[in-house]
Amino acid sequence: MRKFLLTWYGLTDFRASLGFEGTDGPIAGALAADSYSDVIILGYTRADNNPSECPEDQKAFSAELDSIHNSGHAKDWMTTGSFVSKFANTTVAHEYFLTWLQGKFISRDGSVSIHLKSEKLRELNDTEGIYACAIRALDWVAQQSGEKLVTLYLSPGTPVMAFVWAFAALGHPELKKRLIASPVIGKAPETISLPTEWLERHGAKKEAIQDIAKGFDVMFHLFGEQRMPALLGIRQFEADHHIFLNSKDYPADCMRIFLDGRSFYEIPVDPWDDRAIHEKITQIVKSFPARTRIAINLTGGTKLMFTGALAAARELGAVPVYFDSRNRRVTFVNSLYRETIRPIDSVEYFLLLNGDGLKLSNCGSMEDFSLERRSLTKAMWVHRNKISKSYQKLCELNKYFKPFHLCESGFEFVLEKDCSAKVKGYGLDLHFEKWPDFAKYLSGGWFEEYVYAQCKPYEEKGIIKDLRINVKLELDQAYSGGISERSSEHNELDITFTDGYSLYIVECKAGKVTQEQVMKLQNLVRFYGGVEGRGIVACCFPPSAESVRKKIDDARLKLWYGSAFPEQIRVLMDDIARRAQLIGESK
Repeated sequence: MRKFLLTWYGLTDFRASLGFEGTDGPIAGALAADSYSDVIILGYTRADNNPSECPEDQKAFSAELDSIHNSGHAKDWMTTGSFVSKFANTTVAHEYFLTWLQGKFISRDGSVSIHLKSEKLRELNDTEGIYACAIRALDWVAQQSGEKLVTLYLSPGTPVMAFVWAFAALGHPELKKRLIASPVIGKAPETISLPTEWLERHGAKKEAIQDIAKGFDVMFHLFGEQRMPALLGIRQFEADHHIFLNSKDYPADCMRIFLDGRSFYEIPVDPWDDRAIHEKITQIVKSFPARTRIAINLTGGTKLMFTGALAAARELGAVPVYFDSRNRRVTFVNSLYRETIRPIDSVEYFLLLNGDGLKLSNCGSMEDFSLERRSLTKAMWVHRNKISKSYQKLCELNKYFKPFHLCESGFEFVLEKDCSAKVKGYGLDLHFEKWPDFAKYLSGGWFEEYVYAQCKPYEEKGIIKDLRINVKLELDQAYSGGISERSSEHNELDITFTDGYSLYIVECKAGKVTQEQVMKLQNLVRFYGGVEGRGIVACCFPPSAESVRKKIDDARLKLWYGSAFPEQIRVLMDDIARRAQLIGESK
């Protein structure tokens, strides 16, 4: 039987490895007290730690540590504390601790395997991040073959880390596991038990979710500024009736279009009164027949709405669910059973969800993606430096339709009265029968098509979904609701696609990039993509103004530009594919 030890490590363990403590620390003490075949150590890594930017850290670490020991200050708290504060929770510290621990316990026959996984968190007590780390570790162990015993060590790390280990332990009822803790450093750890009430509640809720695949009769949604959680709930579970609890500031009428004729109910509530939320839900449920299957989507709304709805779910025996979009999981809160969030394959879901009455007037398909047009687009990219000198003339031609004959930058561009177009230059001799928007293409539209062509192979591989170009939205005259400011300011998207969970919007600029254009993209991403939206500024040339670069960074947008463009696309697509693989492996 394989015996696993899973633990975080903290400052006491790190100080012990440095020789600053009178003991070997909690983890070394646990390994000395019992035998394990596999040791998985999670190490919190500071968000500002980037080893590639600090290649001298290892030398500085070794030199300063040798100096402390050689000067006899290894027991001086002020001296050692300064060293620990400087290097703790960094890659160089992790490497040193792992090497030290392996040197003490790895036997010659290789019967003990010790691994340390660096984990970056938003902050030291990032509960959701810590929980995700613990679940990933347990998921990995669960996938290992053969009989196994899993020991979760609560003592190292912060109190939040200890609590989350205990909470996460409920998530894998099939694993044989135990919890240990060290009451006194230097003494062997003791086995501890979870409270009986926790275990009873866990067992009861596990039974309640056994028929999840059949869906529910009624689903409640906490509805607020972010609409995506409600859409995820509608798509994830079958339900005949959907009830939205929302304040007057955030009407839920926009969700009707996603219900396909199923019942829609909107219940006004005070989002800051948890008791009222609890009472409202329980009062509504009293009118339902016995054995009505009820789910409550806790993800939207305020924290007090969450509190009141969770209390109601526990009282009523309803199934509370929470959508963790960052880790792409839906968690059944009381049981900790998890499913992968069902992916969204169409960008229209994102756009219609947040469009406030706008509809797609242009579906965003590439009508002419012929070999000749692709050849021209590629030539425009190759000679973009020369073409850029002609943009002023080309933009003037784009203001109104008229035939033209333009010889610029080694190209000859002709648009005839019958809307046929000709291009000569750099080995090209092309003729297009009907191209009324030829001037628009030359003045920048070609770059949008180039970006589209660069992304297209990744759609064909299945890495991204529903790649579209020049999506336009306009007011639906049949829409009965009020039109908000967010629906009327911006309604054109150059390039857009989804990875199944986030909406990506690419703003394409063949010429100069301005702060106003960056702000436009930032607003588009926020309006249509929500908190998980992603924006990309694609340009032929890197922005020359430092203020523009800073605005792109501050808006958390990616930048694709110049000769680095294809590689920058590849890096993003590799990241999308890698994350999808990790999600698939954790199912």
